[in-house]
Amino acid sequence: MTEFAIISLILLVIVLLDALGDGMRWIGKQVAHHIAEVTKEAIWLAMVVYFTGEPALIAMYITARIALFDPMINLIAGKGLNYVGSSSLYDRFLKWFSGMMKEPGHLIWVIRVLSLITWIVLLIKY
Repeated sequence: MTEFAIISLILLVIVLLDALGDGMRWIGKQVAHHIAEVTKEAIWLAMVVYFTGEPALIAMYITARIALFDPMINLIAGKGLNYVGSSSLYDRFLKWFSGMMKEPGHLIWVIRVLSLITWIVLLIKY
C-alpha cells in the first residue's frame, strides 16, 4: 500500500471519529464524545510528528491546550476563568485534585502558568 493510500485511510478514520464524537455529544454521552475527540487529535499529532520528526510538538500541543483551552472556552461561554466543567475526564480529575486544596482556583492557574512556561521553553529550545 502506498503512503498516499495509508494517509487517505487515516484521514477517513479521523472523519469517522469526528462524526462519532459529535453523535455521542448529541445523545448526551459526553465522556464518549471526549474520548473520540482525544483519539482524533492524537492521530493528527502522530501524523505531524511522523512528517516533521519532532516529537516535542506533542508536548507543545498538550501544554498549550492545558494553558489556553479552558480559559478561552470559559470566556466564550460566559463562565468565570476558574470554572471547571464536569463533562471530560480532565475536568473530573481537576475537580477531584483541586478538591483537596483550600483554594482550588489557585492550583488550576499554577498548572496553566507552568504549562505556558513549558510551551515557551520548548519553543525556544527547538
